[in-house]
Amino acid sequence: MASSSSDRPEFLNLPGKPDLSDFTRHKRARYRYTEHSSSDSSDAGIFLVSNVKFRVGAPPPQPLPAESGWSIACSKVQEALGTSLQVQAEIIAKAAGVEPLSVELLARFTPGCEPDARRPAVLIVAKWTEASPPIWDKIVKQTKKFVDMSTRAVSLEDVEVSVEMVAEELTLAKYLTPIPSSELTKKFSEDWPYIAEKCLDILDSYPSTKSRVTCLALFKLGFSQNFDENPSTVYISVDYESEESKWVPVIGEIQQLLHRYPYKLSVHMEHNTSGELYPEFHLINKPMTEGQRQAKRDLNYDPDRKYNKLVMLGEDVGPECYIEAAGSSDDRHLPGLGTLGCWIEMKTKKETQWTKYALTNYHVVRPAFSGFQLGMSDKNELATLEPVKDSDLWKVDLEGMDPGTPLKHADIEHPTRAKHCFAVQSLTEEINGNPNGPETPECRKHLKGIKSFFDNNEQHLGSIHWASGYTRRTGNNGRIDWALIKPTGTGVSRIGKNTLPTRADWHQKGYHDHKPRARGPGLLKQPPEHGLRSVPNGETLFKLGTSTGVTVGLFSHVKSMVKFAGDRHVEAHMGPQNPRCRYLSDEFMYIGHPDVRKHWFAKKGDSGSVVFDTEGRAVGLLFRGQMVQQVVDSHAYITPIEDVFEDIKDFAKGQITDIRIAED
Repeated sequence: MASSSSDRPEFLNLPGKPDLSDFTRHKRARYRYTEHSSSDSSDAGIFLVSNVKFRVGAPPPQPLPAESGWSIACSKVQEALGTSLQVQAEIIAKAAGVEPLSVELLARFTPGCEPDARRPAVLIVAKWTEASPPIWDKIVKQTKKFVDMSTRAVSLEDVEVSVEMVAEELTLAKYLTPIPSSELTKKFSEDWPYIAEKCLDILDSYPSTKSRVTCLALFKLGFSQNFDENPSTVYISVDYESEESKWVPVIGEIQQLLHRYPYKLSVHMEHNTSGELYPEFHLINKPMTEGQRQAKRDLNYDPDRKYNKLVMLGEDVGPECYIEAAGSSDDRHLPGLGTLGCWIEMKTKKETQWTKYALTNYHVVRPAFSGFQLGMSDKNELATLEPVKDSDLWKVDLEGMDPGTPLKHADIEHPTRAKHCFAVQSLTEEINGNPNGPETPECRKHLKGIKSFFDNNEQHLGSIHWASGYTRRTGNNGRIDWALIKPTGTGVSRIGKNTLPTRADWHQKGYHDHKPRARGPGLLKQPPEHGLRSVPNGETLFKLGTSTGVTVGLFSHVKSMVKFAGDRHVEAHMGPQNPRCRYLSDEFMYIGHPDVRKHWFAKKGDSGSVVFDTEGRAVGLLFRGQMVQQVVDSHAYITPIEDVFEDIKDFAKGQITDIRIAED
């Protein structure tokens, strides 16, 4: 449940070191291991083996993506055995006719997991061929037997060292770009929806993939930095309950389907999910590690930021409350944040003058409603739970809200307490670490100022007056995810402008050749006549998000079919007729520009950003994102701005008479 904004942690009001923690121990890492295909035995007993395309492991490794690093257990093994495990693994591989590209002792782990979940492994990288599965199976089993014998000989029975053999293809960077207009013919565009539906039919005909699809998309995907050389790929991601060992016939049947068309399409399937570009819920009563602090800095958490009165386009916004984990009033969490996309103006039958509202995503502000829950999932991970039934949030998820909805006010703030708490901790630690330093007086002054800002409730921006909820769709089955914040109280004097970045802002990020034509600082302009649908395929678009700042991407005309985990609880309430087509939505993709990979295109916290064209005209609202495995940058999903405005008016049932981008 949400706690009131006045119920602040003590450290926000008193000097001293705050107790603030990132919430990594509860991240939704996938701890389920891949299914086994065979077994064998060693000095340590029976062990299981997983054998899937490009990857063999004993015991079965966790699903991809996986990262490599180091751990305390690796140090113990290296100290006791030196490089003997790696040397013997290479000997075994060569004896089987395989020349390893590399053999290393390291820790393998799922991104976001705790350090104690890092499993030491002998990782063998080699070339994959169609003949590899039985040969690699033999190599892994023999190496595992040697590893277990060696660790037991030096009294390391409590340390299990895995053996994992992967294809070079799983270690190389991939590049993702839209299908170029030269290949996306009218016939191809007409055929794609039918091809996608047939792929879904095939996926639903196999138990291992039925109802498991999280994304079905079409784009160029491959290893070449000459992007035109990469194959046009039907990309399929499935959730982590789908068994990879049973994908072979599924992929085979889909590839047969694709061969019937003249577009030279390949298929790629992997475990993945499309998620919220929304920071997770950080525990506020434990100190952060240096790694956690760096992760915050990477999301543009800046302790030196000045707190301004006016709130501008691209600023961070979030719920003006803390979150309590279900069943524990002691574990309070920061609610995360998103981006104020832009200021809009509306006229209603009751308010005939232009009235300003801040536009962002609905999922950004959801934790502000009573009924929001954090708790332990059935996999013993802290996760966002379904709302309390019949609570305010339950009702808004299903029905949306307008000013007449009888709900408790859900207040929104800027700066957000997630960034504020980070600033307080960072500054306090800096002062305590160097109390007599030359910059300490200025640091103390800044800390006092930002704490006073929150103590006086100056961070208050407004309350949610209109929100889409989770069940609405566009006429083309696109998700609707918007919320309008009306400035209230002291927030009325905080209404800022839709000021676009200057040319200097783009140059500072290195976007010398890829920047808007409009010379700033100017204001965000009204959408073009046909909105996002008037934008050509492959056109360069721009955004300003609170986490990544100014970034550049390419627009794809080819829609993706996408499913999101965060709103699954509303699926049963979306009508009995073909719920797959209503819940699995069709979304436009906005892909990081391949020529400017210096900076991440979108990160958590960028949800709610408005996307604009080279003339500075609003064309879309960014609401979710996804990271394809091994791809060097992310992509995002955007709702056409014309669909957002149309849905706002439709939802209001005649109450709203006009709507536009704020012009001053």
